[in-house]
Amino acid sequence: MAQAKSNSPQNDIEQLSEQISTLRADIASISETLYDLGRSSGDAAIDGARRKAADLRDEGERQLRAARHHAEDMGQQATDAVRAQPAAAVGIAVGVGFLLGFMTGRK
Repeated sequence: MAQAKSNSPQNDIEQLSEQISTLRADIASISETLYDLGRSSGDAAIDGARRKAADLRDEGERQLRAARHHAEDMGQQATDAVRAQPAAAVGIAVGVGFLLGFMTGRK
């Protein structure tokens, strides 16, 4: 970029103007590249967050189905136990009711 001495000040001014124009174009190109890079990084981050959210939603739904299935199994076991031993079930229910009434009753 450095050149030997030129013959006239007008020639120097023209060369300087050309260099400034070149620098402006280079800066504009760099700015555009940085903008594109930032935009693509942002898009990638958004896509990653969406994928993670979808994965978490799917895992939550799977856990909900498993918990529902487990609760249904426990309900069925309780029903079977009451049918197999109704007197014991009534005794336990009375005892739990008495205990809760005693604990929550006013004194």
